[in-house]
Amino acid sequence: MRVSYFALLRNATKTSKEEWTQPAATVRDLMRDLVAKYGPEFARWVMKDGELAGFSIILVDGRDVRSLQGLDTPLTLESDIFIFPPLAGG
Repeated sequence: MRVSYFALLRNATKTSKEEWTQPAATVRDLMRDLVAKYGPEFARWVMKDGELAGFSIILVDGRDVRSLQGLDTPLTLESDIFIFPPLAGG
């Protein structure tokens, strides 16, 4: 699967995208593995108490997981995941 990071997450991961080859059945599994790999700086932008943090957005194949099954949205090896931390602007 392909995972793309935006805004502050690029600083936390030191990359804008990567091929993720570890098995992850759901978005929750993937997020757990990404937090383990990238640590607290990554986690503080996307996860809080095991759930999606505040206004973070995760898209799977172009669809917001909040309109799917949330963190329990299933993934495949062909999934495209886009992770956005909370954004501000005006």
